[in-house]
Amino acid sequence: MAVRAALLALCLGVAGALRAPMSMSIAVGEKFPSASLSKLGCAGSNSVIYFYGADEAPSCTKQAEGFDASMGDFSGVKVVGVRNDAGVKDGFSDKYAQSFYVDAGDAIREEIGIPKDFFGFLGGRETYVVDKAGTVQMVFNGQLNPEKHVEAAKAAVAELGASSGGGGFEFKLPF
Repeated sequence: MAVRAALLALCLGVAGALRAPMSMSIAVGEKFPSASLSKLGCAGSNSVIYFYGADEAPSCTKQAEGFDASMGDFSGVKVVGVRNDAGVKDGFSDKYAQSFYVDAGDAIREEIGIPKDFFGFLGGRETYVVDKAGTVQMVFNGQLNPEKHVEAAKAAVAELGASSGGGGFEFKLPF
């Protein structure tokens, strides 16, 4: 019995050593990299930034359609969909009200540490809500339910507005 336990411990140790280290993306309360915010056109703006795999893929299209249908809930908030250069299809971004950005070589995705899904075959699907100061207010990760990214972002944007007492946006009188 002791030999069996030792063998099991050895196997588990080897399996753990062979597994890729778990990577984590930036978390709530951390700063989104300012250079990346500038590239995305989000510097100084309340923003929803969502990373997806490829234009015209069924779940990615659902996600883009969901954000497009909810643009009224994101009034005054910059919404940007981000995919890599391999995921671009001509004409896709022209169908939607939000902005799109091509992340050449997954540079931003790697900088913020979005882990790959499905044994490394798919780029991770993550959505961030970032305030004007560049602080991450929400992170949502889920490959299989793209519609939930939209709902989570809407709730976070509403909370961002409620917590700042004025919709989270600066109001200036015209005189």
